[in-house]
Amino acid sequence: MAGRQPMTRRWIWLAVLAGVLAAFVGFGAAAGSLYWSRVETRGEQAARSELVRLTADEIPKVLGYEYKTVERSLTETYPMFTGDYRREFEARAVNEIIPQAREKQLVNQVDVVGVGAMAARRTSGSVLVFVNRTVTGKSKEKYYEGSRLRVDFRKIDRKWLISNIVPI
Repeated sequence: MAGRQPMTRRWIWLAVLAGVLAAFVGFGAAAGSLYWSRVETRGEQAARSELVRLTADEIPKVLGYEYKTVERSLTETYPMFTGDYRREFEARAVNEIIPQAREKQLVNQVDVVGVGAMAARRTSGSVLVFVNRTVTGKSKEKYYEGSRLRVDFRKIDRKWLISNIVPI
């Protein structure tokens, strides 16, 4: 019997050690999860505020133009887009916007009147933007239009780029 007692103590110590180790791993996992949740939340909050500011600044540049400088002003906006949307926007600009602007001598002025984040993550987000647009042509008659747009962003190489603009 005396020979069995040290063996039982070893098993008890091993069980205690395994329990302490399991608790340590569990606490570490819980702490890591809480930390990552905090990182995600802070990233989302930062994205929201940055995307709202960025949208208010970039949308007038992207959508506004004057027929005399339409090609240059639109070309300057291309770096604001992701690769896929840049190709789509560039094709639309070359095939539709620039020829129409020159032919009809259009001046398209865009004013952002409201911006709100719809969804935001650390690397993507969507913003609802309200714009008032004033279009003037050859006749000098002004056309006013208000619209809502959803602007989608993706963060690529630490820079927010527009990945889509959709009227809603």
